[in-house]
Amino acid sequence: MELFRAIPFSQLAAAEKGLRRHATMRIPSNVPYVVDNLWESIRPKNMPSRRHAIYASPTPELALQNASAPLADGEEYVACRVVVEQQKIRIAQLQVTDARYHSDIRLIGKWISQHGQELAELSLDQKQKLAPLFMPGLHRREMTELWKAHPLVAALCTYARQHSSFWSSASDSPRSLDGELFFELVGDADTYRLEVI
Repeated sequence: MELFRAIPFSQLAAAEKGLRRHATMRIPSNVPYVVDNLWESIRPKNMPSRRHAIYASPTPELALQNASAPLADGEEYVACRVVVEQQKIRIAQLQVTDARYHSDIRLIGKWISQHGQELAELSLDQKQKLAPLFMPGLHRREMTELWKAHPLVAALCTYARQHSSFWSSASDSPRSLDGELFFELVGDADTYRLEVI
């Protein structure tokens, strides 16, 4: 399957030479932090991390439709083909057009609401220990530490592992024409290029 991205015209020269993976973590703007933290903690090793992902589309039209990089006055997006060696990426495609529509968000939100009274009755010290769960960019190691330290976090993580369908419904060989598509470069030295179509 071909991958496409749309970028501002001003970024085209650099993209044609080659781009590397994101050096810093991408913080989600469309998914609650607690959900992102849970997704990252249960992510299979063969799937890309959303935190270092490059978002793409299965068609040039969708790439243009989903483009979101800021544009300068009078600038337009340019649809490009992603050029990358298949063995240098991990790829996933969701069954929803955007992760914000995934059923896990309601699932996890419902669990938190059902346990809201328990959370509210915790001491300030206990609430402070749980706070990282709701902060952006929690690492797997940090999630494991929280899981071991607090029974409510352990219960939420167990629930997420048993009921989340985010990764189990994602495809690592995309075929759909409308599901959210993202890939991650495997190595820090790996690159991908964009070619104008």
